[in-house]
Amino acid sequence: MNDQERLASAVRDAALAVPGVARLTSGGAVEVATQFPGGKVVGVRLGNPVEVHVAVDRSPIIPVTERVRAAVRAVLDRSGEHRPVEVVVDDIDPVALAVTVPER
Repeated sequence: MNDQERLASAVRDAALAVPGVARLTSGGAVEVATQFPGGKVVGVRLGNPVEVHVAVDRSPIIPVTERVRAAVRAVLDRSGEHRPVEVVVDDIDPVALAVTVPER
């Protein structure tokens, strides 16, 4: 596993661990992914800024995105990366619109 694959995978795992994140998404017409020899991590672009594209299943949405940003920021800090983090909500699962989950 190369460094780019390792970092993109760690970012993906951190984002998916946040309550309210249903899945990572591939973005719009142009796929959002970090590619490496032999594969890719969809939903994470290790650019400047680092982009993480998510679908959420909980509202309110802003606290979910703030937690994703903090989780990804922690991964980047541990890796010595100091790039900004941008979280994009590409989809909202209908269940999030029907029921508001109280903050923890």
